[in-house]
Amino acid sequence: MRDASHIELRHLRTFLVVAETENFTRAAERLSITQPSVSIQVKELEAAVGAQLFSRLGPRVALTPAGRSFRERAALVLQKLNDACQAVQDTEDLAAGHLSMVVIPPLNVPWIPPVLGRIAREHPGMAITLFEESADDLEIHVENGRCDLGVGILSHASPNLQYEVLRTDELVLLTPPDGAFAHKRSVTAAQVGEERLVVLPESYVLRQESNAAFRRARVIPKIALEVDTVEALLATVAEGGLCTLMPKVVLEGRHNLNLRAVPLDGWGCQFEFGIIRPANEVDSAPAKVFSDYLREAVGAQPQSKTKPKPKAKPSAARRPGKQPKQG
Repeated sequence: MRDASHIELRHLRTFLVVAETENFTRAAERLSITQPSVSIQVKELEAAVGAQLFSRLGPRVALTPAGRSFRERAALVLQKLNDACQAVQDTEDLAAGHLSMVVIPPLNVPWIPPVLGRIAREHPGMAITLFEESADDLEIHVENGRCDLGVGILSHASPNLQYEVLRTDELVLLTPPDGAFAHKRSVTAAQVGEERLVVLPESYVLRQESNAAFRRARVIPKIALEVDTVEALLATVAEGGLCTLMPKVVLEGRHNLNLRAVPLDGWGCQFEFGIIRPANEVDSAPAKVFSDYLREAVGAQPQSKTKPKPKAKPSAARRPGKQPKQG
């Protein structure tokens, strides 16, 4: 097999024009180069493939059997190159392009549907694949390249990722409008400890943070139900007249549940939510559009991407060996 490393695109283009015009002079005119340059490029190509591609018949040339075989495949190579260039242009113009992204369950309903809806209306050529994953798995998917962007809790833990804060939110008590705490300005850990709670499993980061707050207050909570999904948990709170602890952001887009958010007095449970992307990479056009629309949707201003913060000593809620499941 011949080494094709010496074949350049100019050789293919020149070959195809000569094959079409059947004349070196006319090919030179169409290519805006000299006739000797055409002859040289054809000879270089024939030397590279190891076969004569044209029969010289005076001023006219004709393809040899080897030339006819080469012509079809050479045209396919140039067409694939043109298609690739057009795909890039379409992506940059947002006439096409694909974005793969991942989000944690608490933010999926509040933040994502308005953004996807706007993209569908304004950029119908864009395709988006959305995954819902745990906070830990979200970072893994972005870091290993499976997803272009993540939207979730910012850990600031990986040097291979950039973290952009869109909102800081606190843990609050969620209760139905007729619940015991619905009309209170705030509640303490001791007060919440007297009520039956609906909670996420202990593998969830949000559950671990609330557990840590109860431990700091030396309160043992009354766990009535453990529910493994955010949607089912919130619906259970609304239907069962119970309470739960969640970031306030989970109520956005879920107004039909009619739940009240009551601040927690002195608990100090805060979370940073935002965009996670690979470090040292420039956003593609689809990723930039999604990020811009998400900032607008949540009322955030563009920020510089933050580097990972020095790791603090693990809290009781995140001791080594425990693997948080969901954000």
